Amino acid sequence: MEAGLSARDRRTLTIGVTAIGTLCGLARGLPALRDWERDRTADAAAASQQMEAARLGVRLLPALRDSLRARGIRLAALDSVLLSGISPSAAASELASTLGDMADEAPFKISAMQLRADSAGAGALTPVAVRVTGVTDIVGLAAFLRAIEGGEVPLLVRELAVNQSEPAAPNGRVEALRVDMLVEGIARITLGKQP
Repeated sequence: MEAGLSARDRRTLTIGVTAIGTLCGLARGLPALRDWERDRTADAAAASQQMEAARLGVRLLPALRDSLRARGIRLAALDSVLLSGISPSAAASELASTLGDMADEAPFKISAMQLRADSAGAGALTPVAVRVTGVTDIVGLAAFLRAIEGGEVPLLVRELAVNQSEPAAPNGRVEALRVDMLVEGIARITLGKQP
């Protein structure tokens, strides 16, 4: 007899230690096994969702290409009518030139132009503006405003002040209006390259 234990006691001790070891192993192993199985199930569900999204993307690819092509055509058309310059100042000069051409077509006499360009604008698209002061009659003002806001180049009149230069003028004399306006546009900056 070893350590005073009978064969029956040794067998009971062995079965007890084995049972306790098995219970401890199961108590620690089953939750870990459940967590591992839950992780595998979640990974499989995520992979299934990604696969379905990829299949949907493949089905939508022709429509997306058509949409991209149509947007590219619209962007190219818009890009061709935008003001452009190698700097915001050059783009403001182009706006002033465009306004001068419009004034020549309408009976509008420009007396002064003040360019406004944000030289700190870091983007490829930047707002530019020109303050125009001139003299015209009501017909010339209407024609000039129609040319600005209805023309091919997207422009906007932000401010408009109209004063009659001679309110006490005789009725037979043509009305002369003094006009002060701020015209804004969006310019594409070509960063040192000629447009």
